[in-house]
Amino acid sequence: MNTSQSLYKGFFSSYNDRQIVIMAFIGFSCGIPLFLTASTLSLWLSDAGVSYTKIGLIGWVAFPYTIKFLWSPFIDRLNIPFLTKFLGRRRSWLLLSQLLLIASIIAVSKTNPAENLTLTAISAIFVSFSAATQLVTMLAYQVERLDQHQYGAGQAMGVFGYRMGMLLSGAGALYFSEIFTWNEVYKIMALFILIGVITTLIIKEPKPIINKEYYRKEENAKKYFHAHSKLSPRIASTLSWLYGAVICPFSNFMLQKAWWVAILIMFFYKIGDNLVGNMTNIFLVDMGYTKSEIASVSKIFGMAASIFGGFVGGYLIARIGIVKALFITAFIHGISMLFFVIIAHVGYDIDLLYITIAIEHITAGMRTTALFGFQMTLVTPAYAATQLALLTSAVHFGRVFVSSFSGILVENLGWANFFTLASSVTIISLLLVIIFAKLYNDP
Repeated sequence: MNTSQSLYKGFFSSYNDRQIVIMAFIGFSCGIPLFLTASTLSLWLSDAGVSYTKIGLIGWVAFPYTIKFLWSPFIDRLNIPFLTKFLGRRRSWLLLSQLLLIASIIAVSKTNPAENLTLTAISAIFVSFSAATQLVTMLAYQVERLDQHQYGAGQAMGVFGYRMGMLLSGAGALYFSEIFTWNEVYKIMALFILIGVITTLIIKEPKPIINKEYYRKEENAKKYFHAHSKLSPRIASTLSWLYGAVICPFSNFMLQKAWWVAILIMFFYKIGDNLVGNMTNIFLVDMGYTKSEIASVSKIFGMAASIFGGFVGGYLIARIGIVKALFITAFIHGISMLFFVIIAHVGYDIDLLYITIAIEHITAGMRTTALFGFQMTLVTPAYAATQLALLTSAVHFGRVFVSSFSGILVENLGWANFFTLASSVTIISLLLVIIFAKLYNDP
């Protein structure tokens, strides 16, 4: 067998596993809400006459993504009455978050942002809360369900499903918006979450993983609190539970080498994309592209490119390792964003748009898989939900915080300088990856 055949066989054999394929369906349900509180919502607000500055600030509706580590200990430890008995802890939390997500998306569909932007924003916050809960539960499910050597392929397949969900709520929503009202579009999006519900009901519950060392610490804490003469049995039990659910996961994470650099990587790794924020669709409309063209090129074609890039990223991880893949994919994606600067100068050119979207989305897909795979290597399976929530919260805080300035930057810099800035700040993430590699490998 020659080298090319070996690479071909190795690439596809990585994804030929039922447990890997299942991740695509869970990821699909997790991908739908993202654009419904980001670029799709921004376009709805733009059509409603909301200013760029307010559209940028509306990015704060995704704030629950940034603080989901506050309730993630409950996902790791708390049983949901009735549901957990029949589904298990992971699946019961998945189902609950999906049902809440359906209800909150429908709530957004009942609002009118032109008349009451505040009500739309509040409803969107509930979408983000439900979506964040679903996402962290999905990631914890992956950690517990897959073996470590499957993490790269599992994340690639999960990202594939996630991208398909984004395709639906991105391009699909744009197509639907030319036939239906935005309110009706959001109701349609809510129905598609049922795919996640069905998947949750048919998948298997993973076996819980217990960290023996920290189990002993939790038992010692329980004995200590119950032996304290001034504490009632109920308070002692509550404190010992909180110690095991909250303190142990974070203290366990902080024992790792360069853990603080890992947190900084989470915040800054996507800083360029975060800076662009919710403005890409608006930029393309300003350049003269129609909604149908944006949906076809930026969303459908672009999503296919992202999916391809995601699988390439998973294979790259297996070939060269997580940290090297993390650096390389961030570097090439940062360069790819300069193509938007060319569009800003040239204006409408459909061929140039195809080239730009292909390069930018392929590299983005590679980078996303590398980041998710990196996250999974940093966590202890027994505390997967809590530690993944901490890491992904830092990622989403970077998105919410940085994207909130996007509207102001566009109005003051113009599109060309705006995208140049978004490309150049990638150097921050590159430096952090180098620092992490140096500290992690030091004895």
